[in-house]
Amino acid sequence: MKIRTKIIASTVLVVSLSLIVSGFFIYDYAKGIIREQSIKDSRTKLAQISFQLKKIQEQVVKTAEYIVSDEEMTELIYAPPSASVEENYFRKQAVQEKLGRFVALSNFILNVVIAPPNGETYSNYAGYEDYFAEYLKQDWFLKMKGVRNGYSEPHPFFFISGNRQAFSYVVKYRPIGQNAAEESYLVIDIAYSELANVFLQSARDFEQIELFTGADELLHASNGSLPEPDRVFMAEALASGETFAEDGKRIVLTEEAMNQGWRQAALLSKSKLFEKINRVFFFYLVIIATGIVVTLIVMLPIIVNLTKPLIRLTNAMKRVAVGDLGTSVRIRSGDELEILGSGFNRMVEDLKGLMETSVRNEAVKRQMQIDLLMAQINPHFLYNTLNTVIYLSHAGRGGEAAEVTQALIAILQDTIKTGEGAVRAPLAEEKRIVDKYAVIQQTRYPGRFRLDWEIEDELLGRSVPRMALQPLVENAIVHGIIPSDREEGTIVVRAYRDGERFCLEVEDNGRGMDVPEEEWTVRVGQGPERTRGIGLSNIRERLKTHFGASARLEALGEPGQGTLVRIALPWSETEEAGGETP
Repeated sequence: MKIRTKIIASTVLVVSLSLIVSGFFIYDYAKGIIREQSIKDSRTKLAQISFQLKKIQEQVVKTAEYIVSDEEMTELIYAPPSASVEENYFRKQAVQEKLGRFVALSNFILNVVIAPPNGETYSNYAGYEDYFAEYLKQDWFLKMKGVRNGYSEPHPFFFISGNRQAFSYVVKYRPIGQNAAEESYLVIDIAYSELANVFLQSARDFEQIELFTGADELLHASNGSLPEPDRVFMAEALASGETFAEDGKRIVLTEEAMNQGWRQAALLSKSKLFEKINRVFFFYLVIIATGIVVTLIVMLPIIVNLTKPLIRLTNAMKRVAVGDLGTSVRIRSGDELEILGSGFNRMVEDLKGLMETSVRNEAVKRQMQIDLLMAQINPHFLYNTLNTVIYLSHAGRGGEAAEVTQALIAILQDTIKTGEGAVRAPLAEEKRIVDKYAVIQQTRYPGRFRLDWEIEDELLGRSVPRMALQPLVENAIVHGIIPSDREEGTIVVRAYRDGERFCLEVEDNGRGMDVPEEEWTVRVGQGPERTRGIGLSNIRERLKTHFGASARLEALGEPGQGTLVRIALPWSETEEAGGETP
């Protein structure tokens, strides 16, 4: 990821996270406030409803007390029946008028019925005796017979204008001053619409609000199609006796500040409760997105100007990494990036100077190393050859000494070269040097060895390291053939192509080599081993210097079985001396 992308992503991330986290805490805090305030407001509304319901209860109870304690009406109801029909009629008429006055005191009392033990019924409506006789046989009244006083469940009531919904306050009592063995019943029918009016204003604030009597009879429910999970949760909240219950979706509040054991239960939906704050939070998310866009519009030019020098510097570093040391970068930002750019330019200039110096030093070092290695060869070869000339001179073999001297001169003319000619030579030239060297050694060791060549003519033009074969042939003669018991040894020189390698081999059938590779080093003062160490180690170092790891020097041999020394060169680097590859 580029630094510009990282900065933009970091900016967006920081702005988004800060706004979202702050918005979340604000949202959570606002939800808590709204929740607490809603619960408080809901309790206040329930208390107001309870107050109004309590007023209705108190008025109904007072009306019942007035009726029960009215001695004149009690005497009229419980007086023995008269033989006169007119007297009985006027007595009932008087009770009806008195009950009518009680009903007139309240606009929500529909009817008052008194049922004494004798089976008669008295109501504020005349002519409905048969209706009220059946009316008091309905289930709602039969359920109330077992209680001293209380409110019934809602039930239909036939009123002047038709059927209406009502609920009744039922009191079981014995009249004052009457020695009645059985109890009478007072039934006050209350308009159900009065309850609906009480709940009408607050019903919109709740998902459901219910009113129960002291006998757990449902008096009122604002929503008749409440989902079953909500209904079950409300029932569990009421059964627990707690005034507050809550889960992830809803809140239930209960209120019991009413007479006769009445209880209210109100259900609040959290989704509806937090609807407004959710809408606000949605707008807040829109504000966050807008803030991010505005931030990017403002920050993007700044980020581009800030990262442009870094991009130029990065591209310059990539060019330097692939070897372009002529690279420079120009930064005029007036800050740390400008200092960094100047430092980069100085570093590239210094690196360029160091590289040039290193290349020059390496070339000088390589030439010195080659010269040194070649210098190791010349004394080595001259030492052995001059020993032979001295030997022939002492033996009085002047002609042979002259022949050896002429061969030495010819070898020196070929080997004393400078420049590239001192490093490489055609294989044909190396063959001539070895043949001249063999002439010298044949003079010193007549009849002790035979030199055979196994080289195809087309390979004679290949370029090989100069003076690579002569030390190997010398080692084969001095350390292989001469110390052995053979009367005539054989030395075979080969050259061939092996895949991508060009191989030179010198093999003898002398006494074999017993010196491991790690001991192919110059060891001064150790007799004959010294010359062998100089020859092999010198060739190995020259191969390493010129060809690196692509060239190998291998020596194979066992005591009494002869020795084979192989030089393996890369075929592609041994072009013909004339410049063409066969």
